[in-house]
Amino acid sequence: MASCQPRVPGVRYWDESWWQEFFTKDLAEFYASLQGLLNARDALINELSGDVAQVLADPRRRDLALRVLFGGLDENCLEKIRSYRSSYYSGGYIDCIKGGTAAHFYREVLEITLGEQGYKEDAEKRKELLNLLKTMSLEELGKEKLGVSIKGNSYIMMKYLSEMKGIVDVIYSRIKQVIQVQQTQADYGLDLVKAFEDFLNKSIKLLPLYNPFTFFIQSLRSTPRPYLNIMYCEELFSDPVRNLMSKYGVELTKILDPGLNVQSKNDELAVVGHKDGSVGKLIVELVWKIYDITSKLNSYGYRVSNELKKYVEAKYNEVTSAGYTIEKLVNTIANSESEYKKYCEGRYIEVKNGAIESYDETLMTYDRFLELFSPLMFLGIAWIEGGELHVAC
Repeated sequence: MASCQPRVPGVRYWDESWWQEFFTKDLAEFYASLQGLLNARDALINELSGDVAQVLADPRRRDLALRVLFGGLDENCLEKIRSYRSSYYSGGYIDCIKGGTAAHFYREVLEITLGEQGYKEDAEKRKELLNLLKTMSLEELGKEKLGVSIKGNSYIMMKYLSEMKGIVDVIYSRIKQVIQVQQTQADYGLDLVKAFEDFLNKSIKLLPLYNPFTFFIQSLRSTPRPYLNIMYCEELFSDPVRNLMSKYGVELTKILDPGLNVQSKNDELAVVGHKDGSVGKLIVELVWKIYDITSKLNSYGYRVSNELKKYVEAKYNEVTSAGYTIEKLVNTIANSESEYKKYCEGRYIEVKNGAIESYDETLMTYDRFLELFSPLMFLGIAWIEGGELHVAC
């Protein structure tokens, strides 16, 4: 890269050691923490397996079980659980278990409950258990058989974690002929708090706001080629770089064709992006799973930044290659014929006669589309997926 340097600090897409560092260090450390968290959760569930009455009667397991089920709750909350009456509208949730308590962390984040039929059963069984504990000792309780156990479920958060593990497994399977990564696993024992904190920290380090490699991969999700030439130089599309990217499973294809009569112009002005199933596409999926997790934790009341919101806000004041800020572009789109908010949930688009159309409605010329959306798509604030144009709102 002698004649031109990318405008994004830290991006060295022509340097194979840069690619190796991501897969052998950044991604590998994330994977180790993820696998360690999943292993620690399995170990906890295994430690507390069996009828909950016998678990609570066992001095070796009692404190851990009580922490999982009722940790951090005051007496007023416990009394509320005892007198809890589930209804169609409440959906079985115990309202007094709030974020920040151990009971909330194990139930909502790690999705460990009494029984495996959902939160309604969990609420009823916690209530029954508390009422029994009010009338008999733990030793007496151990003689009973309640017919319910502490179980691990997969509703939201654990589903995210399972999907993330699947994504990374596929990524490593695609590049196993190129690079060998020793799949180490962090050992947290039964310390799920430490395991989750470590996983979250490693996850956030992978996000484009902090990681030049994932920024680069995200910027290739669906961006007009002319803008990529400006930001990364034309060498990005040279044969040596294409071959290097392909070696690590990152392959680009045409996402949106300008539909001009001259094929060379179509290629020159097209929106390009990752091929379906490619490593690049999978890394983008992983990034958005991390965004989903931080958003969900934020909604649960944990002091975790909503990283997608933080990323968008951080980029709003950045100046584009044309000298505009992203904020000005967004305001321009909002005041144009097609309002910005119309793209929040995705809007089908196609190119006809040099214009962007949606269900036979002309939205803007293709040139205007390039001007307004190129910087947004480069930053990952807007993208094209399945023929729909989306923006992060």
